[in-house]
Amino acid sequence: MAAYAANRAPTSTRRSTVLMGDPILTSKITAPDVPAWAVQRPRITGRIAEGTRWCPLTVVTGPAGAGKTMAVAMWAAAEADRVAWVCLDEFDNRPGAFWSYVVAALRRSGIAVPKTLQAIPQEPAGVDGFLLGLTALLAAQDLPLTLVLDDLHLLTEPGTLKGLDFMLRNAGSGLRVVVTSRMDPLLPLHRYRVAGQLTEIRADDLAFSAAEASLLLAQHGSTLTADSLESLTQRTEGWAAGLRLAAMSLGAHPDPGQFIKELLTEDSALICYLVDEVLNVQPPEVREVLLSTSILEHVSADGAVELTGDGHAAGVLASLARTNAFVQPLAPGWYRYHNLFAEMLRLKLRLEHPERVAVLHQRAARWHQRDGRLADAVRHAAKAADWPLAAAMVVDELAIGELAERGAGHPLAAEFAAMPADRAWAEPAPYLV
Repeated sequence: MAAYAANRAPTSTRRSTVLMGDPILTSKITAPDVPAWAVQRPRITGRIAEGTRWCPLTVVTGPAGAGKTMAVAMWAAAEADRVAWVCLDEFDNRPGAFWSYVVAALRRSGIAVPKTLQAIPQEPAGVDGFLLGLTALLAAQDLPLTLVLDDLHLLTEPGTLKGLDFMLRNAGSGLRVVVTSRMDPLLPLHRYRVAGQLTEIRADDLAFSAAEASLLLAQHGSTLTADSLESLTQRTEGWAAGLRLAAMSLGAHPDPGQFIKELLTEDSALICYLVDEVLNVQPPEVREVLLSTSILEHVSADGAVELTGDGHAAGVLASLARTNAFVQPLAPGWYRYHNLFAEMLRLKLRLEHPERVAVLHQRAARWHQRDGRLADAVRHAAKAADWPLAAAMVVDELAIGELAERGAGHPLAAEFAAMPADRAWAEPAPYLV
């Protein structure tokens, strides 16, 4: 047994030494360069600057491609005070790895970190003393330092997040932290919010205005008419990646106006980005909920259950609204999808499951009818080309005299006119029996 222990001890020591000696990748502690095509956005960089001046924590949240990192990089490039930058990935959930990069970034920014704090403990038990020393070092700084943590949503290890919160709360005015994340980071934001110590910049704030979109297009050598520019901005909802991809594609298109009308096609760069970065990273059950409910303009928890037949669909939507800004809450239990995201989902549904489209519209029609939304119900029946169902709804729940009296002004006039005359009224209405 003694010989076994003697043989084991060096192995443990070697492993600890290797972990503490993990190489530091310079790219992870370097702020991204601001490309020549980037549009200066003083309304965003000004808010970041104000946040770092008055609040210990500034959080910039938005979906993939919202321009979070670029906005913070533009602020950092103009910032006179010291900025330490850490670009996070999933491997930084190891406390030793995370704090090693924080220390390396601090040193790179000019902070004199003593050797006692450069050997990062690999075991949780040893981290407390290290954090006390690091926090005391930062609290003693005469000049303020801002630590940028890019992609903090990838950090989920509770102990590491607790340590970060401890450092932030106790470093005083010597430390400011700026976070970019696809969702609210797992920090006690409510406490910072109540204390007035939190600056929040969200997807709506990051969205490009039409004027900013025009500047971005100009940086790529493209221009649009006022109407086409407004259409592009509305369809993308100011989403930075969508505008950038559109700008890159516009230059090679002979008819920019037509390009905007046909923005999403099966092989377009926008579709590929949304599929790869947003849809395909979801688990199969979440993907199913997204595709099935994409036919709805607004979706509720009940509607998701109705269309998918999955009792867990309501919880899926609520979770997506918390973690994915392409799914936006409207009212308690109600959600909407970002315009381009919804268009992409509908296209993928038609391509992958064409046989399900009509069935889903029929389910949506019955769901809307049960909840008293007759106009929506008839529209979905019409989209399913289920004219007997549409006719039955009109006959049973809306007086034909009212439709005739109001004519084209009635909200169902278009669907009523689209019904084939030889079929709409000829068949019985089995759906409502």
